[in-house]
Parts: sequence; structure tokens; C-alpha cells
Amino acid sequence: MFLSEKDLYNSFSQIYTDLNQIPYESIKLDDFGRGINAYNFIQEHGDELFDYLVEPFRRWQPSTYHYLSKGKLFYAVHKSPYPNFDDITQLGLIVNNRACYIKYTAYTYEEGKNDYPTIPLAILNSWLYRAQGWDVAESIAIDIHRGVLPSAVTYSMSPIYSLLREMADRERRVLPQYAEFLEAKFNHAFRQTYQTEEFMDADKYFELRCLLDTRLSDDWGKNGFQLFVSSHNTERNVYVVPRTDVMQIKKLSHPAEAIDSYAAHLLSGKEGEFDFLQYAEDF
Repeated sequence: MFLSEKDLYNSFSQIYTDLNQIPYESIKLDDFGRGINAYNFIQEHGDELFDYLVEPFRRWQPSTYHYLSKGKLFYAVHKSPYPNFDDITQLGLIVNNRACYIKYTAYTYEEGKNDYPTIPLAILNSWLYRAQGWDVAESIAIDIHRGVLPSAVTYSMSPIYSLLREMADRERRVLPQYAEFLEAKFNHAFRQTYQTEEFMDADKYFELRCLLDTRLSDDWGKNGFQLFVSSHNTERNVYVVPRTDVMQIKKLSHPAEAIDSYAAHLLSGKEGEFDFLQYAEDF
């Protein structure tokens, strides 16, 4: 399901690996699209872009760095056949014949270090230090609400019950058995919905937000591992839910090492599923 380098070339009109050759003036984007486009990375950092994006991993995620450092940058363009539609562009890295997308942001953690007070520093200083997030390209459209690599977009948009759908009713309110379980586990009132004013007090209610979900974008089954952080946890803990079963939630004993080992496993192309439970403990 992940895109190989050949698949990437088949999915886009043009793939530029020499970033100096991108004909930016011919790429069809509106003003807003140009403002948020990854080409701004390229313009600002030029030939230093690869080191700019990858070097922070050396210290904080060394196993992942081993693979990323051997990668090749690309800028992909899919030309729209319709005059009123923008072209589609993606900045990324080809790693071990696997395409990874890198999400551009002008508001990096490097610039605003007060953001994300509950995410482990090792993740902020690597995956989110100079990008809004990373993901492995798939053969279907990427779901912005989740991804298989750490992403600030996923964190911002995905409270736990939006991913583990059996937790909530049709009105998107968490079912009592799950709310009671999580409140007992975390010793704090749990935000059960965004649909009513009652639960909008961020100080009174905590929530669990997603760092990554190992399932593919079209997989909503009881599979994989889902990683979350608590909005009220200044210890920057990471919690793992196996197979979408929130009742089995555990805490990762060494979250940075666990995510580093997982990402290296993914980027290496190894067969089989990475087991986060080898790093998990009860709490």
C-alpha cells in the first residue's frame, strides 16, 4: 500500500529531484496555496534543505536518522487538467524505495517552543522541529486526521474518539463506559464531546490526542497501534492503545526510543508489524 519510487513517478505529472529545476512560475496555485506551499522551504534553504530537515534527527531519533540520511529529496507536481483547480504538490523524501511526505509550515516548533507542552521533547526536536509533520505516502489519498508517522496536524485534529469510533455514539459523544474508564485511569474529568458548551472548558476537562496511528488510511478496523498524549500531562507521557481497544491503554516507558525504533522499522521495509507493547507498562 505504500508508494515506491516507481509508484510516485506514476502518480504525479513531474517529479523534481534537482530542486533548482522546479519551474515555480508555471505551477498553478492561488495566493493562499502559494503561501502554504512547500516550495517556500526550497526557496528559503536552497541546497541546504536536506540537512535542514534531516539533521535534527541525528541526536533525537538516531535509528530513524540512519535511514533518512540516505534519502533523496523530491518535489512532486500533479498538473490539474481543469482551469479552475490548483495543481497538487508534495515535498518529500525517498527512503529505501519508500516515499515519505513532509508537511511544510512557516510556524515550526523551532520558532515557537511554547507550543505542544505535552509532546515529548525528542519528538518536537526531530519530527516537528522544522516541519508540521511527516507521513509515508500511500496508494490512496492521505487522511489528514491520522498518519503513520508523527504529525502536528494529526495531533491538532484527532481526539481519541474520532479515531476509535466505537467510543462515541451517533451524536459524537463518548459512551459512559469509556468516559468513566478514562477518568478513573487519569484521575481527571474527560472531555466527552465538542458538540455542547458543557465540555468546552479546557482547564476542567482533559483529552487524548493522536501522535500517530499505524493503520493505513483506509483501515478503520481493530488493527495496529494508536499513540496518544494527554492534554493535561506536563510529564510528556505517550500512551499506546493496541488494536483500538482503549480499555487496554498503556503508557510507553521510553516513548522517544519506541517511536524511533518503530519509524526505523517502517523505513527499513522490514516485514511484519512493529510491536509497541514491548515498550509499554501499566499505569
